[in-house]
Amino acid sequence: MVEQGSKASAGAGQARRVVFLGAESTGKSTLSEALARDYGTVSVPEIGRFIWEEKQGRLDAADYVDIAVRHREAEDAAMAQARRWLFVDTNALTTLLLGIEFGQVGSPPPAELLRCADDCRTRYAHTFVCADDIPYEEQEVREDEAWRGRIQHLVLKDLDARGIPYTLVRGSVEERARQVRRVLDGNAG
Repeated sequence: MVEQGSKASAGAGQARRVVFLGAESTGKSTLSEALARDYGTVSVPEIGRFIWEEKQGRLDAADYVDIAVRHREAEDAAMAQARRWLFVDTNALTTLLLGIEFGQVGSPPPAELLRCADDCRTRYAHTFVCADDIPYEEQEVREDEAWRGRIQHLVLKDLDARGIPYTLVRGSVEERARQVRRVLDGNAG
């Protein structure tokens, strides 16, 4: 794990992006929404989940590109309402990783998907990884707990390989939120 300082600088008064990564059922959505409420700002949900459900899990390479592009567009649109921080649930790195793991993006992956994933290095002021130390929550659109562990390992390995600094947060939603606030408030200003 690499502790992260401020990057992806913003102009005066402009919000900065904070992204939450991790495997499914690690609390990214809950944490992102809770912190948005706490800071009086907005969050961006995981766009891929909506597309996955809409297509009943039958995705191809073009769908993964669509997910990455639409997610970035949702982030960009949300910046107009964001105050200080924009909390983002997942990003193109996870989209690329899942597309590869499900064997649906081809080899090599589409260039636009790779560009979106590569941009994650500088797009976010802070990257937080939600640990897989909370109970696995079964849902129809999810795989299983063993898959969660595998993907969690791959997310951390990918961040390390790309040299993207991150902070691993653990414990309950409240404990994770405190850990995030310590980083954000300590690096703000």
